[in-house]
Amino acid sequence: MTLYTTIQLGSPALGTSVRHAPAVDVSLEQRTMTSDGSLDATVRARGPDLDAFEDGLDADGTVSRWIPIGGTDTWKLYRTRFTETAAESIDYGGLADGRAVFHSAERTERAWTVEALMPDRSVLQQFERNCEAAGVQFNLLQLCQTEELEGGRQFGLTDLQAETLFEAYDRGYYTVPRETNLQEVATPLDVSHQALSERLRRGVGSLIENTIADQWVSNSGSKPSGQDSAADTGVISEDLPTDGSVALSL
Repeated sequence: MTLYTTIQLGSPALGTSVRHAPAVDVSLEQRTMTSDGSLDATVRARGPDLDAFEDGLDADGTVSRWIPIGGTDTWKLYRTRFTETAAESIDYGGLADGRAVFHSAERTERAWTVEALMPDRSVLQQFERNCEAAGVQFNLLQLCQTEELEGGRQFGLTDLQAETLFEAYDRGYYTVPRETNLQEVATPLDVSHQALSERLRRGVGSLIENTIADQWVSNSGSKPSGQDSAADTGVISEDLPTDGSVALSL
């Protein structure tokens, strides 16, 4: 019985960096333990104010060093080495005794939100105990069996994207006229309205790619001008509106 979990973890890692640039989405792409026991992480930052994020990295007491390793004007990858204390707080594999698969980790101003697969409840319970022993606040946001995800995952959405799109829809963001704004949707999700806009765009892009895009390509013989697959580029085309309102045309 494999479990799908979404967990909020109170690690201090990159907290200062995110507070310097609240409009930037930050996620961990890869973590590597070095021979001397240090933790090197590949961090993806996406948003309109990457210079502010880099200023935050300089000021961040959880970061011992960092270098940019590629990207564009709107997103970059950074090779980041964390201090020992910060590294211990985001060593999810170690905290789970190597028995869980972590496939996403996103940083908000308050905490990290991670998605993970675990073989059973005993692993989840041990992970919680290990987090508490390490001083990492643990808050379980979602728990279900993987079989229950098949319907929601068929459109290529991550759990965070699905939650965000539904929150916007439920609050009337996609009605005509709109019954709410980005800030009102962002507040209960604990993200800035700029970060919410980016997440809506990626979610809408996944919906398009996994629903009408294949049919469009089959009928026209080519992709719409300017639209590359998210699987090819890792980002949704910058031609999409910044507030996610493209979903109104679906």
